[in-house]
Amino acid sequence: MKNLENYFEQDVALPETGASAKDLTGSERAFLEKYVGAGWENTPAGKALERPVRVEQVIGGGLDAVTPDAAPTGQPQDNAAPAVLSGDALEASLMAEEELRLVSFHVSDQVFAVPIMLVQEVLRAVPATKLPAAPPFLAGVTNLRGRVTPLVDLARLLGIPVGQDHEDKFLIVCRVHDMQIGLLVRAIDTMYKAPRGDIEWNIEAQVGVSADLMAGLLKADDRLIKILSVNRLFQKVLKS
Repeated sequence: MKNLENYFEQDVALPETGASAKDLTGSERAFLEKYVGAGWENTPAGKALERPVRVEQVIGGGLDAVTPDAAPTGQPQDNAAPAVLSGDALEASLMAEEELRLVSFHVSDQVFAVPIMLVQEVLRAVPATKLPAAPPFLAGVTNLRGRVTPLVDLARLLGIPVGQDHEDKFLIVCRVHDMQIGLLVRAIDTMYKAPRGDIEWNIEAQVGVSADLMAGLLKADDRLIKILSVNRLFQKVLKS
């Protein structure tokens, strides 16, 4: 039986470091051109992205609260390759799963989740280069293991009030299409193995927080946990 630490160690392949401008994916290049501008390589932001930021993986800490019942069992999912589905096809593939593994986390005082098949790693929060032309929910961009990675302030994006002592301490790195996105969260909660019957999809009318970014609702014991659509979030980052 695996715990969450084993899952990330054995089932998830991290990107190679050392990517250069010529190695950028289409989405990475589109992001930089949109928010930094043409000739971004010679701007302060472009210079700041030349060197990968130092990272600290979260093994234990908030993640060691995963109970044996919540830990995944059986054969590992194929996480070695980036997700190749997109748009509605990606959402439909998740809805078709008989059992979906989800990582839950805290944004301020609310709990959300994302499918673990889209999660590449969980890190301590890292510094980011600010982008003056970006919307408020984009905390900045960083070079994470050689890849251009926008950092999303989920509290701002979802319109969730935060207190003066609020601090996003963790970064959930998700990969969808050909780009990484980092989700800034206050704390990591746990991991669930959710049977299809415990998830309700197409719940836009039932949630009051940024319904357009919600893919489903997980019923776990006495909790109702909103499942974030990483695909729609990706589209919002590129098209805002």
